[in-house]
Amino acid sequence: MEHITRTPLKQVKDLIYEDFTYASEKLPDQIPALGRAAKPAALAFRGKLQLYWACWNNFGWPELDGFTPDKEEARKAYIGAADDFKRVINDFGLTLFRNGEPGECSGLGDASVLPNYFDLFLPTSNGNPEVIMCFTHGGQGSGQGESLMRAMGGRQLQNSQLQVYPRYEIADRYQSTITGDFCDPLIPMHPTAPDARSAENSALNPESYKDRDYRMKASILWDYEMIMGIIDFQYAGWVPYIYKTWTAPVIINGVEYVTYTGHGTVNSGYVYRKFLRNYPGQDRASGDFAWPVMRLADVFLMYAEATNEINGPQPDAIELVNKIRHRGNLPPLKPEKYTDKNAFFEAIEQERIVELLGEGQRAFDLRRWRAIERAWVGPYSPGVWCIDAHGSQITRYFNNASERTYEQCYIFRIPPAERDRNPNLTQNRPWM
Repeated sequence: MEHITRTPLKQVKDLIYEDFTYASEKLPDQIPALGRAAKPAALAFRGKLQLYWACWNNFGWPELDGFTPDKEEARKAYIGAADDFKRVINDFGLTLFRNGEPGECSGLGDASVLPNYFDLFLPTSNGNPEVIMCFTHGGQGSGQGESLMRAMGGRQLQNSQLQVYPRYEIADRYQSTITGDFCDPLIPMHPTAPDARSAENSALNPESYKDRDYRMKASILWDYEMIMGIIDFQYAGWVPYIYKTWTAPVIINGVEYVTYTGHGTVNSGYVYRKFLRNYPGQDRASGDFAWPVMRLADVFLMYAEATNEINGPQPDAIELVNKIRHRGNLPPLKPEKYTDKNAFFEAIEQERIVELLGEGQRAFDLRRWRAIERAWVGPYSPGVWCIDAHGSQITRYFNNASERTYEQCYIFRIPPAERDRNPNLTQNRPWM
């Protein structure tokens, strides 16, 4: 085994396909226990495998030596993917969490009632019918807990460390519950500006976030949004988030609070609410949340993408996208949003961005669509500055980056240790 040559990609794909097919034939229709797989999971992953194969053949993969895109191969793979996704959607009685209803949502600066989308990502919802496949974690004292609160929460949340936070640019992605379309872009403003908290569309004016997709309230905090504090496993009252105002006394509506502590790492103006437990009794790294590896909402969107590539916008696919939008309390797509394949693809991509936020999908979507340059910027350019809510330049990406930099983004490096053990294992060309 140490001297075999590299297996052709299509052969690897076919072997994986066979494994998923075998699993889809042998597994039960329903999971026997949390964390186990059933037929829907095998079919969903087989569909995703075919979707990726379709994308590589459709958009190309020049970084992989010996791979030749084939439009007919792409078409067949899109059809196969759509068929698998359709079976998952129709044959097993699966439903979106709480039937995809948005639920109730408190007003600005109030988090006493949060949308159903927030509850979907709590341990209290483990085993819900939307999660087709999950990775399980143990609870308090098990030594196998998940660390989402530790990585994504601030100090008032069981002394968490806020190592991960959303980019500033995500806020403009949440659409209006009134119009169903994008709101006017937020304007970064420094808090010392006289009208920073009152100017229309100011990123620091809480009113700028009024009547937005419910998934925004469920996913992130912006200035003057509240979150429940937990210290020493006990409730510690409400904590307001005010960017860069760390552990400071503040009076809001006549009530004194101590502001959210960012632990010195946040630099966008927003922090996560999604995945953060809002009940006491567990420390920051002992959550028992069943992490969703495959969700029905993702299957809806992948089905829409596959059928759109084959035949353009289809009524059943449009209906599925609208079901995802409904959980954010958004109106259905306007007809002009699906006049042709390209327009509907933009609507699908939009839903993937906000629906799957923080779930590890976006980077791989951009790779399979060969869309890194579209989402960021092309080679040998000044790059893209990521900013914060105050208008400060935080990090610049792809500054004067060469074609080779982008090529390395589209394909992984073969670990040198693997090549040391097998000299016949070739390196991927952008990493040579």
